[in-house]
Amino acid sequence: MTDFLTVIYDYPHWVFIALGGILLILELLGTSGYGLWSGIAAIVVGLIAWVVHLSWPILWILFAIFTLVSAYLWWVWLKKHGKDKSGKSEINQPQQELIGIKTIVTEAIINGSGRVKIKDGTWSAKCNQDLEVGQPVEVIAVDGLVLKVKALNR
Repeated sequence: MTDFLTVIYDYPHWVFIALGGILLILELLGTSGYGLWSGIAAIVVGLIAWVVHLSWPILWILFAIFTLVSAYLWWVWLKKHGKDKSGKSEINQPQQELIGIKTIVTEAIINGSGRVKIKDGTWSAKCNQDLEVGQPVEVIAVDGLVLKVKALNR
């Protein structure tokens, strides 16, 4: 047992490389990127420890710093790429893809409410003017399951 502890103490790079491997395996179970970046940070620290012999406290501090920096950079990247040009999140909002679609009124819009046809179904629609059946419209916004539309010229 003491030989094992001596090996661990003398070769810290293997500890961090193994830790990185374990964290990467845990990422496969679904840790949403945190296992990935912590695992990569551990492997980087292991490679640094392999080249430069540093004390254990310094290695753990490097691991913490690399993990925090990589998680922050991941968060910044997600924040930048997880939104479309209008600033609305695209994640789990497939109905946002309906904005800009041109369609027709299938149930007259009276007093601001009616229905429009999109693909093989109909959607509740709101408009600030009354529209007759067959009137072409364009989807300008989505509020839950209700589409906000504007009339198009025939």
